[in-house]
Amino acid sequence: MIKAQDIINAIGNKASTFAGIEYKTRVQTAAKHKNLNIQKYTKANVQLFGTMAEAQAVYANAVKKAAGKIEQDQTKVNEFQAQDNYFEHTDCFSLVEHKDTKKQYLYAFFNNASSVYTIGGKIATKETVAEYLTPSARERLLGDGIVHNKANDVLHTIQVRTIALENIVELRTNGVTVN
Repeated sequence: MIKAQDIINAIGNKASTFAGIEYKTRVQTAAKHKNLNIQKYTKANVQLFGTMAEAQAVYANAVKKAAGKIEQDQTKVNEFQAQDNYFEHTDCFSLVEHKDTKKQYLYAFFNNASSVYTIGGKIATKETVAEYLTPSARERLLGDGIVHNKANDVLHTIQVRTIALENIVELRTNGVTVN
């Protein structure tokens, strides 16, 4: 399992760096399908942050820039502010901890990603997986990649994920591979 110190060492003292990650997660199904084992295997190119002093503003600035390209109320876009989360950033900005449980996650901005799904160990399409999800999860899975930030009523395309460290299979950045 990848540990927090592995991530800190890989990112180093870089304010920002690009990385390749591979991870697997169990897909949360609708309650009536809770015994079904659906896995998602993802390979992604992401941006990670180490010692960036102004890193707190990175997300808000990225959302404003992306939202500015979508037809909507620009006053809301300009006034966008990031909301509080279930996690807090550590000294290494891309390593976050759950506020209550202290479980650690990798905080990453996704540039692009590809995923493969399996149901009971057999490869499945997104459309097949969607049949076992709640309506809102189905919509996110099959959606167009536009995020609706309800708190600010702003649409944008920024994809930020927090990935539990135990789900990460491999991280590649700055000439270092951690697995």
